Amino acid sequence: MELYISIIGALVAVIVSILGAILANRNTIILQTRKLKEEHYIAYIEALHNLAANNTDKNTMKNYVFARDKLLLIAKENVIIKLLAYENEGVGKHSDLHDKYLTELLKAIRKDLKLTNKALPILYLKK
Repeated sequence: MELYISIIGALVAVIVSILGAILANRNTIILQTRKLKEEHYIAYIEALHNLAANNTDKNTMKNYVFARDKLLLIAKENVIIKLLAYENEGVGKHSDLHDKYLTELLKAIRKDLKLTNKALPILYLKK
């Protein structure tokens, strides 16, 4: 009888350790993905800022397109939809319309990074 209890105890210990390792690995992957997204989002915002400041420079445009294309790989579907809407409907349009689409894009990015958007005002780029 004591042998069975020892075997059951050993099996439970093995199962718990395996489950703990799986959950720890899963959490690590989630954190690494979030960090990667954060880096790509920051690079995109930097490229967008530089493009707004100097939209005639080919190198600036190249950097923006590269940062944008990286977002298409890592961002959630909602962020990509907002990004495309911003580019199609907001860029080169009236300031209020541009700012509306930019704000929606930034809200989607913040949501993907698990940040709150409560009372977030309309956002705009400054040159």
